Amino acid sequence: MTAPVRTATFAENHAGLLLSAAVVASLTIVSLLSGFLGAIGPDGDDVMRLVQVRELLEGQAWFDLRQLRLGPEGGTLMHWSRLVDLPIAGMAAALSPFLGSETAISFAITVWPLISMLIVTSALVGGARALGGRGVLLFTCLIAFAVLYRHFRFLPGSIDHHNLQLGLVLLGAVCLLGRERPPAPMALAGVSLALAAAIGVEVHLFVALIAAFVAVDWAVCGAPAQRGAVVFGASFAATLAATFLITVPPLDYWTVRCDAHSSVILLAGLTGGVSFALAAQVTSDKSLAIRLAVLANVAAITAAMIMISGPQCLANPLDALSADARELWLARVDEARPTLVYLNGRLDEFLFRLGTILAGLGAAVLLARRGDNTRAQVLFILLLTVSLLFALYQTRFYVFGQLFAILPLALLAARIHAGDAGTSVPRLAYLAVLLLAVPFLWSLAGKMIAPPKAPAVQPFAAAEACDPRAIYAALNALPTGRILAPASEAPGLLLETHHSVLYGHYHRNLAGIDAALAIFTGPPDAARARLRAAGVDYLLVCPSDTEMQFFAGHAPDGLIGEIIASRPPAWLEPALAAGPATIYRIRMD
Repeated sequence: MTAPVRTATFAENHAGLLLSAAVVASLTIVSLLSGFLGAIGPDGDDVMRLVQVRELLEGQAWFDLRQLRLGPEGGTLMHWSRLVDLPIAGMAAALSPFLGSETAISFAITVWPLISMLIVTSALVGGARALGGRGVLLFTCLIAFAVLYRHFRFLPGSIDHHNLQLGLVLLGAVCLLGRERPPAPMALAGVSLALAAAIGVEVHLFVALIAAFVAVDWAVCGAPAQRGAVVFGASFAATLAATFLITVPPLDYWTVRCDAHSSVILLAGLTGGVSFALAAQVTSDKSLAIRLAVLANVAAITAAMIMISGPQCLANPLDALSADARELWLARVDEARPTLVYLNGRLDEFLFRLGTILAGLGAAVLLARRGDNTRAQVLFILLLTVSLLFALYQTRFYVFGQLFAILPLALLAARIHAGDAGTSVPRLAYLAVLLLAVPFLWSLAGKMIAPPKAPAVQPFAAAEACDPRAIYAALNALPTGRILAPASEAPGLLLETHHSVLYGHYHRNLAGIDAALAIFTGPPDAARARLRAAGVDYLLVCPSDTEMQFFAGHAPDGLIGEIIASRPPAWLEPALAAGPATIYRIRMD
């Protein structure tokens, strides 16, 4: 007698919809309560993206990525992809006739991060279904909500490109989980990974790792993986070529840019994708030794193409920064700092960033040892290990690891809850897995076990916080000129005023960064000559700004140190005050 087939519940059939609705509601409520709903996100990169979108809507050419108001005379060529500008600008342009331009832009920047989040939730639900089992889907939704419910990358107004890259890389990975390697998901994986790679180089190693997994999986399995391997390689190459034609101007087709989509990325992707697809089509029924040899040749040809077309791209693009820029600027950019710095008095932040990743890695290793979806667990182990290493190098990569950890943790919790983890493991242990999956609980544990912190010693007297709105209003009353201000203020100044800025947190703004650091820390007499050379008209000083405080402490006899100590040089003329902030006019006579 056959067992009755259990009918799937409404929640199971519509898990993706329910999870997405819950996360969207949570993110919207958080944004509303914080007062940011309808406004641009607080992160400077979100603001700079809006500057880029606005200028596109105002008539800047599609292929022209110059930010003419950033840096010294001539501006700065930005490396951000138009692929992210397109949906935001498209929504705003389509709605402008009905809502007005400002309301349409506000709507677009509110909705776009939530759409990016839908890619993540859809990928997670699809991955849970591929791993199988009713419990896996349930626990995936629970853990995903705990990770995403107020995720800063997906809050309304967060329009930087990282949220889209997170969704695309995760989608590319989970499309590989099906045991039969069906062609449609494999093609979607190729498209997703190529789009992520075209948007920004920070995910290139993740993309290369996932592509390598597909290649080795084909080499080991042979004919059963043939169709999936062929469509993966072909779709990856085709998408990379299409994005190149869409976003790279014809005059730059042979220009190598290591920090953006360019010829070196296109040639490497085309070589690897097409040659792999051909290899899979021709040699899938050959012996394992032949397949491995062919795969080695594909890897060698791809590597040779990179060495020929852009060997300089094997180095870190930030190596071009001067020693002062690395020490005084890059080392203080929060997202570029190693996570280990949080061990110095911020154990809660350290555990928040790495706890869930380590738990997910442990879950994947345990499941792999048990032979539970071993192929999938190997992929998760690789992704989580790389995420951990990247996060130790630059803390911004921890968000990838938290998303990669969701599925192995959900699978382990489901197995324990169902009693499939062995008689020695009590079923209630699934609760421990759920707790280990929640980043907030890791942060809470860090706060509880961290020793009491000694009061921070302030090198300068506490100063009143500056009001950006008052600063913008004051600057807009002055004739148009170039401003030297803290780097974090650059996006807001570009968005809210008609002025240019010399200095911002963008590595292609190298000339502006070096000039600003020399001015801030150099003696006042030398600073005056440098200000003249950089064409700076106004100096914005907010005594409470952390960057101003840093430079005053680093170089007490430098220009900023003298100003903070109430000893501004005579050639600085206060033009306007905006609360505690002072806007100085540089006198050149």
